[in-house]
Amino acid sequence: MHNRRRIKLSKRLAIRGGLSLVLVIALCVSSFAVVTANTVSANVIDGDNAYSFPMLSTDLETILGQAESQGMPPLEALDTAERVQNTTTVYVRRGVNFIVNEAGRETRLVAYEGETVEEALQESNILLKEADEVSPPLETVITEDTSVEIVRACTVIVTADGKSQTVSLSGATVGDALKKAGVTLGKEDSVSFPEEEPLFEKMNIRVVRVTKIKVTADGETKEYKVAAQSVADALKKCGISLGEEDRLSCKPTEKLKEGMKITIQRVTKEETKVAEEIPYETVYEDTDELYEGETQVKTEGVAGEKEVRYEVLLVDGKEESKTVLGEKVLKEPVAEVVLRGTSEKEEDGDNDDENNIEAPEGTFIDCNGNVVSYSRVLTGDCTAAYIPGGTTSIGMVAEYGVIAVNPDIIPYGTRLYVASPDGSVVYGYGVAGDTGGACMSGLIIADLYYNTLEECSIIGRRVMNVYVLS
Repeated sequence: MHNRRRIKLSKRLAIRGGLSLVLVIALCVSSFAVVTANTVSANVIDGDNAYSFPMLSTDLETILGQAESQGMPPLEALDTAERVQNTTTVYVRRGVNFIVNEAGRETRLVAYEGETVEEALQESNILLKEADEVSPPLETVITEDTSVEIVRACTVIVTADGKSQTVSLSGATVGDALKKAGVTLGKEDSVSFPEEEPLFEKMNIRVVRVTKIKVTADGETKEYKVAAQSVADALKKCGISLGEEDRLSCKPTEKLKEGMKITIQRVTKEETKVAEEIPYETVYEDTDELYEGETQVKTEGVAGEKEVRYEVLLVDGKEESKTVLGEKVLKEPVAEVVLRGTSEKEEDGDNDDENNIEAPEGTFIDCNGNVVSYSRVLTGDCTAAYIPGGTTSIGMVAEYGVIAVNPDIIPYGTRLYVASPDGSVVYGYGVAGDTGGACMSGLIIADLYYNTLEECSIIGRRVMNVYVLS
């Protein structure tokens, strides 16, 4: 009985062992299938050599490492490796030194084995024309470090001393073009390109000579030696700046000349406030309490006051002009009221009084009792003026005896005598020596100059006779 139990137990263990073995085999087969499914084929192409192998990773460095393990030489400093987009194919390019010599100037670049000289130049953005000469030839295949010589054929323009010349050269520099054009540079002359610069087609080479100029600005005159073509360029190189309002004695674009004199006037603007008088008006009232020709001040006139805001234009610190920006009345003027007589005088029958001097027609008796001849007499409003230190429009000093008139009516230099019609107020003798603004507009017939304000109050504004003397 015990033997039967042992046989059954052995069978059960054998069955369990067989099931376990089957399970292990199944797991191994499944893992192998998963690994096989994640493997990709990588290709590395290095010139004429190609390396192919399966890879679990698509990392570029890992692929290159696997290729090196199969005998591919490691990448050096000038070499590059590029993966074809969205694939595991990698192209290796072996770099070499590519030296380009052009008009004596050497440029070091990188080219790749297997490409032609023409392709290497194109990759380096070096453009060629049909007439340019290249050595070695453009179709040469690059296999090692290579030096290329380019000799360009160029037509350029050389401008100097007011003349332009067209010259053609091959494989030349700016210095060569200047030499062929017969242009010699002074120590301080300047050129639009460095002399060692290689020529290119239609290059415009300009030579600017050093010129001596004198500049007057800010109260002093200085002499400069400058290489410039225009006045503006010269001032900039001299370190002289111009303000927006500054004035220049010549145009900024004017060509610079030897010994040229340039003057700069500094122009500034500033605002100022000035208190000024507002003249009062004269109002006349007729009254029969005075005889005709008689006047009497009823109410004294009072000048007003205003604050005027000016913009003052200063040229080199001196006032040239000013413009009114605005004004504010501080005190209104009070008009002067003058009574003017309307009553007629009774005729005096006593003509035999020895003190009664009758002047002949065309004459008048002055304040000294002298009989004076006149050619005509003007009767109308006159005013008085006081202009300390002023001068008239014809250059006379604005003082007592000078009378402002309308020169179209009374010419400059005419001798005059002025008194009120009744003889109660006398200005006396004078000469027409200025233009009166109110005279020109017909508001008055004369403006009588005095030496003080107190004297001006004698006249104020009143009707006067202005005699034009014969």
